[in-house]
Amino acid sequence: MTLLKRKRVLAAKIESTPGTAETLTSSDAAFNAYDVMIQTETEMEQREGQGSFGMRPSVAGGYKGKITFKHDASWDGTATEPAWADTFLPACGWVKSGQVYTPRTEAPGTNVKTLTMAVYIDGMRKLLRGCMGTFKWNCPTGKTAFLEFEFTGIWESPTDTAIIAPTYPTVAPLRYASSTTTWNSVDLHLESLVLDSGNTILLRESAGTAAGFLAAIVTNRICTITGNPESKLVATQDRYGKLLDYSEHALTFDLDGPTNSKITIAAPKAQITSISEADRERLVVDDITWQCNANGSTADQEVSITFTAAT
Repeated sequence: MTLLKRKRVLAAKIESTPGTAETLTSSDAAFNAYDVMIQTETEMEQREGQGSFGMRPSVAGGYKGKITFKHDASWDGTATEPAWADTFLPACGWVKSGQVYTPRTEAPGTNVKTLTMAVYIDGMRKLLRGCMGTFKWNCPTGKTAFLEFEFTGIWESPTDTAIIAPTYPTVAPLRYASSTTTWNSVDLHLESLVLDSGNTILLRESAGTAAGFLAAIVTNRICTITGNPESKLVATQDRYGKLLDYSEHALTFDLDGPTNSKITIAAPKAQITSISEADRERLVVDDITWQCNANGSTADQEVSITFTAAT
């Protein structure tokens, strides 16, 4: 049977016990994901033979894999956050309180979650369990904002399974336009902006399992925001001076939603850690990386994602 790449569906479900696979149904696949890929990253241990350059059969190491995909930053503006946010963000270590997601420094459990994830490919299913991941929130000016996710988990042997048929969301994606985008209260006019959650993912080793792993965990996080705003005179914003004096200022941007709703991303202590001159069709711009620093003594508040419902 010939398999078609476009005939694939991503499903994901929060696990009750980290590393223990959940049963997936069509309701767990109600996402408009695209560019979905799943790969095994199981390492094979090579074994040299004697008497020649010939090799003996290699042995599989720990069973691990990776899923990458994109998802539009879509939302209908209601008081209910979208399924993609409630499913994927907690498995990237971002926990919701009210309508605000913030990163947490903690292992999977009550707040931070792991996922069982599968890709159904035209009659075959490839599955990972115990997944955690990292993401980049891409905001190209005037275009659809989207997220790039990368999840690492425990690889399970593929099975021949009929492709599932979820009811897909019909909510339109949000554009990065009509946005208030500022750093240190100065408007940034740029071509694109990217929030990188910057997670380090580790699969917890365990000889007590056949896979060699228990589940994934986030062991570090360095959140950054990159953009290419138009250059400013020193009198307007002394960016090179602020690089050298370690200045921290609030950086905020938002996505305009229906009926005055919006998604706001805010980094209260954003510090320039890299800046270089560039040009955009002969317009002078600054390629900047801001590091999202700790908000004083308040832990886990370096960045927030706020869903403000329609009024």
